[in-house]
Amino acid sequence: MPTTCPECGSALKAITVGDVDIRCTNQRNCPAQLRERIYYIGSRAALDIDVLGLEAAVALLADKVIEDEGDLFDLTEAKLAKSEFFTKKDGTPGKNVEKLLAALEVAKNRPLWRTIVALSIRHVGPTSAQALAVRLGSMDAISKASVEELADIDGVGAVIAESIVEWFAVDWHQEIVSKWSKAGVAMKNVLGETKPQTLAGLTIVVTGGLENFTRDSIAEAITAHGGKPSSSVSKKTDYVLVGSDPGSKFAKAQELGVTVINEAQFLELLNGK
Repeated sequence: MPTTCPECGSALKAITVGDVDIRCTNQRNCPAQLRERIYYIGSRAALDIDVLGLEAAVALLADKVIEDEGDLFDLTEAKLAKSEFFTKKDGTPGKNVEKLLAALEVAKNRPLWRTIVALSIRHVGPTSAQALAVRLGSMDAISKASVEELADIDGVGAVIAESIVEWFAVDWHQEIVSKWSKAGVAMKNVLGETKPQTLAGLTIVVTGGLENFTRDSIAEAITAHGGKPSSSVSKKTDYVLVGSDPGSKFAKAQELGVTVINEAQFLELLNGK
């Protein structure tokens, strides 16, 4: 069993009591953790930033264009010129410079729940992030909420609540949020046009691939129409939406007698039919 991180040499240990896996304790500066966090920010699961893939993340850090994710939204053409990844052979800006800067501007206005996901708070995924955004409405309110207040939110619970409070208690985490906010990243839940609440009060679990939705967009659609997307099947589940190659959730639904629907039937529900 290794005892030190192969990337930065820091000690490896369980982060919380009961953890089976061991992790590098140098969460802020470990090169491996840094590049993975930055890569994740650019992914479709988080802020969906064009150009910000793994190669770009590696280049930004290796060429000291940024120190950590807090600097991402302060990038300029001049700063990117320090990296060969973003310059042509003649030293002029590459095409990816304009693309990245434009994508960062778009990312500033993503929904609050996506910004929450992009912070890489342990255990916080799209479903819990959407619940937080809807219930509390702003990053500031989330950062100030107690474990009890957070745990009381449907879709969050005690484990996620504790993780959120622990995350915001770290100074450099707060610095990231502050830098992003000053750079213009949206920190409040902006309510768009209200959708018909055709799924109000319904808990829906999704399993398998869908034709018209990604994993994130189906959760958004359920939430926007008043429903609650859930990751586990129980007797309290109203519907299990089954797509192609469903997992064990399909079998669980059959075992519990939960109503199973396909994508066409879900769209009918969504449209109030």
